Amino acid sequence: MGSKAANIHFLLRQGIKVPESWVIIWTAYEDNLRDSQATQLAIARELDEIIDPQKSYAVRSSASVEDSGEFSCAGLFNSYLQVQGMENIITSISNVWSSLESPEFASYCKHNMSAENNPRMAVIIQEMVQPLFSGVVFTKNPVSGFSETIIESGPGTGESQAQSHKDPERWVSKWGIWSQRPEEGLLSQDLARQIVSKATDISRQYKKPADLEWAWDGKELYFLQVRPITRLDIPVYSNRIAREMIPGIIKPLVWSVNTQLINPVWVYILERLTGESSWSPESLTGHYYYRAYFNMNIFGRVFERLGMPAEALELLFGLEQDGPEKPKMQPGIGIIHRLPGLMSFSISLVGINNRLDRLVKVKKPAYEKLATNMENELDTREYLQLASQIFDETREVAYYNIMVPMLAMMHHRLFSGLLGKHGCDVRLMELRGAREAAALYNPQHTLQALHKAYFEGLDIDAENASLPPEKEELLKKDIDKFLKDFGHLSDSGNDCSSIPWRESPDLIRRMIVQQRIDNDNHQPQLYQDLDLPLGQRILTGILFRRTSRFVVDREKISSLYTYGYGQFRTCFVKLGEQLVKQGVLADKEDVYFLYWSELVELVDAQKPEPQQALVSSRRQEIEYYRKVAVPEIILGSEQPPVVKGVQVELHGIPTSLGTYSGPARVILGIEDFEKIKEGDVLIIPFADVGWTPLFAKAGAVVSESGGILSHTSIVAREYRIPAVVSVSGACQLEDGVRVTVNGYNGDITLSTWESDE
Repeated sequence: MGSKAANIHFLLRQGIKVPESWVIIWTAYEDNLRDSQATQLAIARELDEIIDPQKSYAVRSSASVEDSGEFSCAGLFNSYLQVQGMENIITSISNVWSSLESPEFASYCKHNMSAENNPRMAVIIQEMVQPLFSGVVFTKNPVSGFSETIIESGPGTGESQAQSHKDPERWVSKWGIWSQRPEEGLLSQDLARQIVSKATDISRQYKKPADLEWAWDGKELYFLQVRPITRLDIPVYSNRIAREMIPGIIKPLVWSVNTQLINPVWVYILERLTGESSWSPESLTGHYYYRAYFNMNIFGRVFERLGMPAEALELLFGLEQDGPEKPKMQPGIGIIHRLPGLMSFSISLVGINNRLDRLVKVKKPAYEKLATNMENELDTREYLQLASQIFDETREVAYYNIMVPMLAMMHHRLFSGLLGKHGCDVRLMELRGAREAAALYNPQHTLQALHKAYFEGLDIDAENASLPPEKEELLKKDIDKFLKDFGHLSDSGNDCSSIPWRESPDLIRRMIVQQRIDNDNHQPQLYQDLDLPLGQRILTGILFRRTSRFVVDREKISSLYTYGYGQFRTCFVKLGEQLVKQGVLADKEDVYFLYWSELVELVDAQKPEPQQALVSSRRQEIEYYRKVAVPEIILGSEQPPVVKGVQVELHGIPTSLGTYSGPARVILGIEDFEKIKEGDVLIIPFADVGWTPLFAKAGAVVSESGGILSHTSIVAREYRIPAVVSVSGACQLEDGVRVTVNGYNGDITLSTWESDE
């Protein structure tokens, strides 16, 4: 019977208010091809017991490829409303069948379906509701996939709304709060809330985000159709969390290093947590505007596998709005089927502290050997090989550098919660080994010790600090020793282009002078002094020891990772020096403006091409992006343009993602169809099924009317071209003027714009 009819049957089984509905199964269409007269007479006999000649009916398609989740086929098949009388119903059924052979559907198949598809056609007959208002409701944003419920509504039927070419009224609800609503809406707030509530319940039973058609006759709320939201697989990249963890500009070579080291580790962790192995390291993050963005779709799927909301990561960071229906941050029933995998992952972490100790003993000498090798004069190929060796040595270290801090945080929270029940504050407690770890791994401890030894009590500052010659010589030796232990540190331990302390010994002297000694003699609280019940002391004692061990190990692995990662700086700068000698680069630091793959290609080339123009271009881009406000959210994998100091000419509702620049072509009717050329921006007052062939040529589409479920929007999404609808005055644009359509924010700009290109 096709997905559309099956979905109506689903609504009926859930007890939803649906108009009386019947379906003519698709074998009737096939019988009709063989013997039209006999088939239609048989259908008329069956319908005679059902159809009331005084009532009006809707006659709609239910093709095998329609509303399936993969395809919507919006507007391609005939539908008829307000049909009365047996003869008219039979004629409408025949017309629905014939639309399966239409040129529009043939064009759609060519662009969207494989040859294996064999479309079949059933027909729905549904008693008409005479609505005061009707519309659609989406239980997720069909463009972005965000967790918000969107209502679009208008007076009368959907057909009358389409004929009026008026924009629909738009309501947006997130977790019980209206984030968008009309000032003077046709719908009452009570009705809008009822639509949201019913749609949410239906989607929950449907077990997927739903797109529903509804109608209200003044007394009852009816749902006419339900379908899965198509194309809800668009990646959503966010820098809201990334900028907290990896702030600022990330140069190309740094990006290459970090993603090759870190992303595979996260993929491994996510696979162990979810049992899903479909992610690639490249899909986790995006490098937009030379900044890091996280693919929130992937993290959302991880949390959903664990029975938690997709926005759990944003909720953990406090980046989502509050509301009465805000989901709780606790695992749900979905975690049950993952328990064996989670148990296996937990077992794999047993003994991680001892393995870390062995890792440090092996890796520290390996890094020191690499550092020694880099002291020799090598050629570019040898430096590149050394960089690869640093990669290999650091992969396992990167895993521990993620897992150990995570385990430290988890143990600390458990320990803190347990102590809190007895009125103890973990922040006042000294963890076992923390002081010794600070002396070994925290440069601040050594800096303060050096300040006490050389400058305490002296009324001097960093600019004019001077010591007797013999003390100055001793200080120099202590600074050399300090640099041996901590010289690999820099402004950012995740940016191998940052200048390390060892390259700025004068900076270390100023840091020693400027130290402020804390003379607070407050004694920390010791665990053995706590007054705890005997039964609790056993559990808290275990947690105290585990927390202390992980806090110490966190400092240990952080020190090892920073030391090993810092070897990239030495290697790349020396490689840059060799490329400067060959005339490939103008400065040794320019090496950071090349991606790893580009660097490999240069080194492998017999006569490498000079890269000064490329480096200069990227420097300019970075400086430009450093000064402009970049978007927090990017929908899709394409980097939207950043416009600086330009007045936006037109604006509408973005309903299909992407950006595109091209000549505008205003099409007002069929007489203009021949005007459009391949790659034009299609500018239209509205769209109907007969306009579908134009989309195959267009690079983007702008419509003066429409909403998310308009024909323009649905077809543009399926042809994967940008679309912006409800753009007032769009058809007043001149033919041929160059416009840019931004399907992310709804802006339409003219050719005089200043972009980031």
